[in-house]
Amino acid sequence: MTDLQAIPILLSPNLSETVEYAAKLGFETETFFDNYAILRGHGVEIHYSYTNRPDVCNESSCYIRGGGILALYETLKAQNAPGLTDMFMRPWGMTEFYLHDPHGNLLKFGMSSEELPDHLRSELETHNGN
Repeated sequence: MTDLQAIPILLSPNLSETVEYAAKLGFETETFFDNYAILRGHGVEIHYSYTNRPDVCNESSCYIRGGGILALYETLKAQNAPGLTDMFMRPWGMTEFYLHDPHGNLLKFGMSSEELPDHLRSELETHNGN
């Protein structure tokens, strides 16, 4: 493998709850030890490590970028995924939605707004008040 890949490592005070939540969102558990879990789904890999400080989870986030977020958003929306925000066009040129896991970690999903299909760009501009 010659490509580099960045994989976020988020914290969880209860890995069993995190794995259960992720499974409901379509992530499979590749590895699960007492203090570490590797989750894969929707073309994304996320690692979770145990922490005994649940307060730090509210300060953690990761950014996942790519054109596949449109399909992922529709999948999560159809599942009524807890913690899912609306999709918004941001002033910095990205279209994003966010998802909070059960312990407060923020997963940010984004793609360049320039890559949006025209119909979706118009819809989001109207929805976002632009």
